[in-house]
Amino acid sequence: MPMFKNERLLNQAIKNYLHSSQSTETSAQEHLFGNGAIAELEQKIAAYYGKRHALCVANATTGLFVLALAMDLKNSEFITTPYTYGSSLASWLMLNNQVSFADIEPFTLTINPEKLRNVITKKTKAILAVDILGNPSDARALRKLAEEFGIWYIADCAQSFGAKRDGLPASHSADALVISFTSGKTLFAGEGGAVVTDNTKLYERLLFYSQHPFRQKRELGLGIVNEFAFNGRIHPLAAIWANINFEDSLARLKKHQSKCLKVINCLNQSGLIETADFRTKEIFPSFFRLTVELKNNAKSVEVEEYLIKQGFGAKTASVPISVIYQNEAFLAQYKNQFLLPKACLVAERQAKRRISLAFT
Repeated sequence: MPMFKNERLLNQAIKNYLHSSQSTETSAQEHLFGNGAIAELEQKIAAYYGKRHALCVANATTGLFVLALAMDLKNSEFITTPYTYGSSLASWLMLNNQVSFADIEPFTLTINPEKLRNVITKKTKAILAVDILGNPSDARALRKLAEEFGIWYIADCAQSFGAKRDGLPASHSADALVISFTSGKTLFAGEGGAVVTDNTKLYERLLFYSQHPFRQKRELGLGIVNEFAFNGRIHPLAAIWANINFEDSLARLKKHQSKCLKVINCLNQSGLIETADFRTKEIFPSFFRLTVELKNNAKSVEVEEYLIKQGFGAKTASVPISVIYQNEAFLAQYKNQFLLPKACLVAERQAKRRISLAFT
């Protein structure tokens, strides 16, 4: 989302940072300690989710990668949704983990807890839920499953910052969740992300594997230094940008959500889409992409024409998501790491019948 409203504040904050960094070596190294804008941003994110810890990282993909390191998720097995972008699971696959897929809920497009239950085995170490297109997963049900089977519940919330379900932030109940600050996301700062958790031991391991030794010493103690850590730090200018836009981004999101819900309510009366009743289910997506499932033989052009008649200008397009286990790049690289090749029929249908809407 654009930052024009706060452009003056951002420009001044950047000038202050550059001036301070050029003045002394200590100021130039503040971000290595996780101080300044980074600490401020982490406090805001942790407070928003009501969690003990938030750790800013270079991007959401990096966040998921260092989470796998912190959980010792290597040469292990995990379950995720087949209806997502490949980047959600890319880093976990690169660590030679094996993946199986559980089908999705047709309404939210997120992993179906009951279908997931049937895929869990004794070797399963983690659930990776994805709040795809900004739709919050059923965090309460996933939390219960994770506790029942003694496995990690991790959430990719790259697209759902600001979304809510059951009155709580999206994927609030996960052991850890990852958000993104890149293009199109609720909080846009050019690039960046954060890992959020209540688990102090997990947080300390995230520090150990992703942050500079200066920060490790400051938070973990003088005797804890890992010079071989993966450089997963957020850029200090991205942290400054995100801080300036934090509150305004959430305010803009509310307006976007309101408009999307009006369009959905309108289309629910058209007979052209499968009913999407977010309000009564207490689900409020971020609408990273506003999508609908076409009903029966309805055409996308009919949706456009109907919305124009109702005073909404919108263009339709296909949703840029393929079912992961049908993706040629996935099969070429990770076919041998794909477990339980059972079709996820709901996901396959949604990939064919769902369209996205962009306001004009």
